[in-house]
Amino acid sequence: MYKLLVIFVASLIFTGCAYLSDSMMNGNTKADSSNDLVTEPDINPLDFRRTSLIVKDIEKSLALYRDALGMRVVYDQELTSPGLDMRYGADGQNRSRLVLMQANNSFIGMLGLWQFLDQTSKDKAMHDGVDFTPGEIIMVFNTTTLDQTFPLAEVAPGVKVIKEPSERRYPSEAGEIVVMVSMLSDNDGHILELNQMLYDPRNQ
Repeated sequence: MYKLLVIFVASLIFTGCAYLSDSMMNGNTKADSSNDLVTEPDINPLDFRRTSLIVKDIEKSLALYRDALGMRVVYDQELTSPGLDMRYGADGQNRSRLVLMQANNSFIGMLGLWQFLDQTSKDKAMHDGVDFTPGEIIMVFNTTTLDQTFPLAEVAPGVKVIKEPSERRYPSEAGEIVVMVSMLSDNDGHILELNQMLYDPRNQ
């Protein structure tokens, strides 16, 4: 009788552990401190991994994104894209250089710089200026050392200052979010915000 009781209790424990393990692996539940099962929200399977910028002088771009902002180069190779038929002045091979950089994550939030090497007059043309119209993008970078990073960024080749660092307040249901905001454009006219979070009531 004693052996049957032990086997019965052990089977209950095993079944409960298996259920908990299977549920947690499927991302549906988690165990809290009171051992209750809590439903997790569905996770979007989509990762926004990288933005790639087409540039005319990759070394000038690296002076900003790598040297001034501190992004780390993890890939730097020459490529060909023979199937890129819509490429202006395509030569059939479309030789290019692609550099990929990381901030503080090895998978998401990466930045690519892509320069075509057999350049045409259109590749070398100056951008038509920043006017915040459709077709332009704004990249937002957060830093905890804006007082050190902004002076390095503003003197990188081709960079133009749109807005010096200043405090800006954004409304939220929890109260005002306070951010030190600066805006620049790079050598190709891409707009970037270089910001530092000062206070976020949503995290309190």
